[in-house]
Amino acid sequence: MGNWLGMTAINWYVYDLYHSATYLGWLNFVRLIPIVLFSVYAGKLCDLYPRVKLMKSYSLWGFVLTTLLAVYVALVTPSYFIFLLFSFIRGVISALETPNRNTLLSDIDTNNQISKLISMHSFVMNVCRSTGPALAGFLIAAGHIELTFMMQAVCSLIAWILVIPMKDQPMKKRKEKKKASWEQIAAYFSYDKMGRNIFVTSLITMAFGFSYTSVLPALVSKQFTGKAEVFGIAMSSAAMGAIIATVILPKALTYISEVRLYYVSLIAFSVSLALLIVSNTYVFFILLFSIGLFGQLLRSSNRVYFQHHVREEERGLMLSVVLMDRGMIPLGSILVSYSIEYVGIAQTFILMGIVCMIPVIFQFIKLKQQKGKVKEFVHSKQTS
Repeated sequence: MGNWLGMTAINWYVYDLYHSATYLGWLNFVRLIPIVLFSVYAGKLCDLYPRVKLMKSYSLWGFVLTTLLAVYVALVTPSYFIFLLFSFIRGVISALETPNRNTLLSDIDTNNQISKLISMHSFVMNVCRSTGPALAGFLIAAGHIELTFMMQAVCSLIAWILVIPMKDQPMKKRKEKKKASWEQIAAYFSYDKMGRNIFVTSLITMAFGFSYTSVLPALVSKQFTGKAEVFGIAMSSAAMGAIIATVILPKALTYISEVRLYYVSLIAFSVSLALLIVSNTYVFFILLFSIGLFGQLLRSSNRVYFQHHVREEERGLMLSVVLMDRGMIPLGSILVSYSIEYVGIAQTFILMGIVCMIPVIFQFIKLKQQKGKVKEFVHSKQTS
């Protein structure tokens, strides 16, 4: 909740002050680039050290940082540089905390129902994602920007208090000689080709699809005269779609594999993104709901796949690599923001949807070629 309050407030505040999509792009770049820089290190930490103890440390750091920001905004006229600095440090904490939190899901999975645990986790996250931006939007529209940052600090305090009673579980020891991190990563993707395809596809989708959140204020400002409440409701619409996705995910995976669900969701996500240029308010909210729904389905099916295929003693490292796909969002944010400046908002969102579809097209062609080779092989066997 606190993260969404703070992120919504900072994004809208910066755009309201500077009216620059490029500034938004750089703000989200420094917030998300730590994922690329620190994710592998974070994964090694949660494979080597008690995960609950790490979670308590990260929560404490988050509380201290958000409190300092709330005090700063209340006492001093905010500057863009301070927002950049805060976003970077918050990004470092998030890069360390996210792989650890996702690995903890496997620690508490005693009934081999990891897909349900991932859904429950995503459900809680998306409830906060739906209420946080809407609340922040109405507070900002009412002129209470300082209160928004204070509420972020309070949420961080509550999060820290909630993890204090948690206890660590015994960690499994490695049976073979420990390899260097990148050797382990290369070894895994060398034999899991489907996992490699999903990972590469996810990198592209995160860069040119999920970066829409960083420039959404610019789109809302252009199409809906800069109303903060519309921005908040738009973010909440996407979050509501994501909540529905978390509810239907376990049931969906009983009828369809996580791989098929991933690619079907990617197609629907890409189409919805390209259509987001409509100026009708209700259609706009419906499209964002669709983006949230299929975006969450493709992300969750991605996570479920790797949770099922990675060994426990390497899960922290590999999940940190998989979660590095979010680190492509800052690169995409920069490219998308410059595209908006020089090409235009409508054209940029159409391009984003098209680029997200490219990996699906390549995968479809690859599968067609493989089926053709199989048919040729069978035919040659029958004739011989």
